[in-house]
Amino acid sequence: MNVAAQRVEGGWPVVDRVFQCPNGKCQGLFIARYNKTKLQGQGHFELQSCVPFELAVEAQTETISKISPDFCAIYEQASKAEQHALGLVAGPGYRKALEFLIKDYIISQSTEEGPDKKAAHKAAVEKMLLGACIAKYIKSEQIREIAKRAAWLGNDETHYMRKWEDKDLNDLKKLITLTLHWIEIEKLTADVISDMPEGKP
Repeated sequence: MNVAAQRVEGGWPVVDRVFQCPNGKCQGLFIARYNKTKLQGQGHFELQSCVPFELAVEAQTETISKISPDFCAIYEQASKAEQHALGLVAGPGYRKALEFLIKDYIISQSTEEGPDKKAAHKAAVEKMLLGACIAKYIKSEQIREIAKRAAWLGNDETHYMRKWEDKDLNDLKKLITLTLHWIEIEKLTADVISDMPEGKP
């Protein structure tokens, strides 16, 4: 298949060319966009992008999905925004995902007995600022210290002035991933200890 169209974008020529995926299981059509600037020589075009492109979906584990399904949904949407080069809205999305993860985790760890006390604890956590939640309720030092730093970078994504100018979205995502891993390790460890108590013959 050899279909091409040339146009001008931003004062420079752009060529759109239709291709078909050679993978026998796919065979899908896509458009490759090539552009040319004053930096390129006569007749030379550079690949700019391919459309449509498949968005990567980062699946969360069963453990995290049970603790906070809302985190999983928000994180996926933030990731899609980032893949569409919408970094200015992806950052606040990742920050929101972090807050849902932390608060749902804290609520899931509640040792309060009775529906009234559990409901009061949940309401208190929901109203509290994220940083205060982390400091007050998270007992694990690893989770607390990593989540605290993730919140710092998350706040930079939502505030007018950045405090951590040498950090970016990738650093925030790395801290969220570390927080996820520490939460999962803690939960799986607790499950194994509960399933295999000491003293069993």
